Formats: sequence, C-alpha cells, structure tokens
Amino acid sequence: MKLLLASLLLTCAALVQAAEVRFGQLYFFQSEQALQAKQIKPDEMARYSNKVQAWVWKALKKAQVETSSGYLVMAVRDDGKTAAWLDMDPAVSDYVEQEVIDAAKKIQAFSIARGTGTVVFAIKMTLESPKWYDLNFNRVAPQQTIRNKPTPKAWDQAIKKIGNTDNIEDIVNAAWPKE
Repeated sequence: MKLLLASLLLTCAALVQAAEVRFGQLYFFQSEQALQAKQIKPDEMARYSNKVQAWVWKALKKAQVETSSGYLVMAVRDDGKTAAWLDMDPAVSDYVEQEVIDAAKKIQAFSIARGTGTVVFAIKMTLESPKWYDLNFNRVAPQQTIRNKPTPKAWDQAIKKIGNTDNIEDIVNAAWPKE
C-alpha cells in the first residue's frame, strides 16, 4: 500500500510541472517594401525576436498555465519604444499576460529610421500545460494556432475609435498613443 501511495505521489509530482513555451513563425503586418523603407536590418530584427522569445520563456518557465495558442504581437516605434499584446485562445490569465508583455518589453528594440513610423509583427506562440495527456497517459502536444492573422482584443477599441482600417500603423497608434 505504501509503495502504491509513493508511486502515486511521484506520478502527481511529475505532472505538476511548469509551462512549456513554444514559438513558431513570424507574421509581418507590413510589406517587405514598407519594412525596407523603414531601413530595418533583418539580422537585428531576428536577434531582437530571439531575445524576446528567450525572455518570455524565462518569465514563464516556473509559471503554471493552461494550454493556449496564438500570437505575441510586438510593435517597435522609430523612437525605440516597444509595446506588446497577446492574442491567445483560450485567453491566458491576466498574470501570465502581464508577465509575457513585461518580458517582451525589456528587450532593447532594433533600429528603425527616424520619422518612418512603427514596425508591427507577431510571433506564433503556444503555451503547453503539462496536464495534456490522453487516456493512456501519452503526452498530447497542443497545436499552434491556425489563424492566419493576429487581432489582439486590446485593439478592438482602437479599431472602433478610428473605424475599420487596413492600416496597421493607424490601429497600433490608436491602441498605443504617444505620451
């Protein structure tokens, strides 16, 4: 009986693990020509994206989360300031969302030519809870989102304010006004 109880406790302890954070493809809201006009250096942007992913992973490595997938949306202004939003399904807790946003905003942004506006892009992201097992205790990995384009809920009010627009910079500027 004691052996059975000990085995059960060890099994439960193994199941109570932190979240797995996985990142996928980048989604660019702006065309390649628009990014070139902003004089973006692809290698700087790639290093920035990798650093953001590493800091988010560090921020959540001990967090308990429910499985979710979607996007981490980033905006970088030509003055070097950054903003971040999550678009996850199902939505994550306010605590997890704030941890991700704070981690993403800690990274110094890549350079953008002055007076050229804002670069907006998203990174596919999956938060994997260790609870995802099938009836035979085989691990079942959640799928990345199948949605083609992120639309953070925080942008809803901005879109209503400025009207339906396809200009991502207008939406971001309405959701994230300059101080």
